[in-house]
Amino acid sequence: MEKGSVEVNDLSKVYHLYNKSSDRLRETFSIKKKKYSKDHYALRDINLSIKHGESVGIVGTNGSGKSTLLKLITGVVTPTTGEIKTKGKIAALLELGAGFNPEYTGIENIYLNGTMMGYTEEEMEKRVPGIVDFADIGEFIHQPVKSYSSGMFVRLAFAVAINVEPDILVIDEALSVGDVFFQQKCYKKIKELAGKSTVLIVSHDLNAMTKFCERIIVMSAGQKVFDGEPNEAIAKYFKLKQGALRNDKKSIELNNSDFEMYKAPDENSYSGKMDVIIEKYFYSIDNEPFSEVCQKDDEFKISLVINSKIDIESPIIGFQIRDKYGNEVFGQTSLTSPVEQGAIKQGRNIINFAFDWPEIREGDYFITIGIGNGTEVLNQVEECWINNAIHITATTHGKTIFGIFNHDMKEFEISKID
Repeated sequence: MEKGSVEVNDLSKVYHLYNKSSDRLRETFSIKKKKYSKDHYALRDINLSIKHGESVGIVGTNGSGKSTLLKLITGVVTPTTGEIKTKGKIAALLELGAGFNPEYTGIENIYLNGTMMGYTEEEMEKRVPGIVDFADIGEFIHQPVKSYSSGMFVRLAFAVAINVEPDILVIDEALSVGDVFFQQKCYKKIKELAGKSTVLIVSHDLNAMTKFCERIIVMSAGQKVFDGEPNEAIAKYFKLKQGALRNDKKSIELNNSDFEMYKAPDENSYSGKMDVIIEKYFYSIDNEPFSEVCQKDDEFKISLVINSKIDIESPIIGFQIRDKYGNEVFGQTSLTSPVEQGAIKQGRNIINFAFDWPEIREGDYFITIGIGNGTEVLNQVEECWINNAIHITATTHGKTIFGIFNHDMKEFEISKID
């Protein structure tokens, strides 16, 4: 078996679920071996083979078994059935703080982790400067790690894992914590490891997964449902995610008079004068109700059920798209769009509007929906806003976006000059 390789054969992990704690004792001491628990398969019959130097991503909906699989590979938990074979040193970033003694300083924990991986104190002394430099947490390196923020924890843990030259590097969502600049620094380092170390990574950053992984495994309900080319894997993941959200219900049109599928906004998300209240809302992406994934040219439809205390002759309906850092990316209103204007009558009304999703950078985006009253966008009465009502993930299926969005060249020509 080659160093840095991973072999998983017929792997299953079963947890016994009890309705109450006393049932565990009753089952343990039952003379007739009566069962008081239910079996929950976190993983079922997993088979996979990873070669030395491969970069492999794992995606799946919540509860699909991604983290359990990584814990089994790293030996944190033991399998119920099946076998796992690995060869070489494994460095793992799993749960925040795992492998660190909170009472030890950062420096002491560096040596502790090195010892657990089989390095001598002399070997670690050569690596400490590089680890400290990469972590870049200043004087906190000499403080107990129990005083660290989550971001500092990740910085030190990643710095240790990446600088001990592991044969297998395992990362489970750890890079979702911390600032974006450190994340970029980490991904650059992972890219440098390509071909030298085997990398197994679980992340919600699908753009990064498609860039850095040679193949992606898709998990669902404890089973491996796809293993292959990254863009194809992400497409499969999106279909699974949309299917889970639809719960196998057929798509419906926005003018449906049955409002059972409409959602009530979080009461803490409201703002405005509130002479008009958005009672419920519904949205679809290319006629997929409450889809969480969109791409260029997808039709985004939104429907609002409102209750107005007054007649509004000049309503302004709008939306604002922000990224996960709160930066405004784009938005529009009914007043500034080439659409027919309407009026809101006292009582209950339904408002439907639609727009096409532009080609913008992959990532998470939040949509705020609002109703105003007036004839000028910058001088309107804000009646009712639902802040961050919709959370979606935009994908470009691996296409590079230079900045926030792409804008094609209008002309291009190369000519030789004598």
